[in-house]
Amino acid sequence: MSLARASLLLRQKHTVGSVSLIQRRFASHDSHAHHEHHDDTHYSREAGFSTPFWRNTVLLSLLAVGFYKWAPSPNQDVYLTRWLAQYTTPSEIWAAINEKHLLLSQQASDNAILQADAKRPNLHRYRYPQILDTGSPHLQPVGRVADMSSTAVRSG
Repeated sequence: MSLARASLLLRQKHTVGSVSLIQRRFASHDSHAHHEHHDDTHYSREAGFSTPFWRNTVLLSLLAVGFYKWAPSPNQDVYLTRWLAQYTTPSEIWAAINEKHLLLSQQASDNAILQADAKRPNLHRYRYPQILDTGSPHLQPVGRVADMSSTAVRSG
């Protein structure tokens, strides 16, 4: 393909692209400023006590009053209460389970505190521990050497 032909194709694409861009820009714009139309023919429903909201409110109020009047009192033993009590765990069992859990939690807490506060015994590690046995214990003046009779040398 020659260089002149390539530049001609590019020029055609550029002019076609810019024309279509301009057409799209003006085609997508639609002015609504002069075409406003107010629709006054739509009427809302008349507000009053005959709407479904008020009907439902009255029905729910009657239902609540009826339930309050004919519902059993709190001290009556109703069938539903007895049936639920049959399938629930007694409170003594829950108290025993909670006490056991409390004791195990306390023991776990004590173990965690013991491990967190544990420290290794204080040791002074000498680089050459054999130096402790180099001198003769018999030719030392009184008070010159510390008493090391309770000191044990550990190897390793």
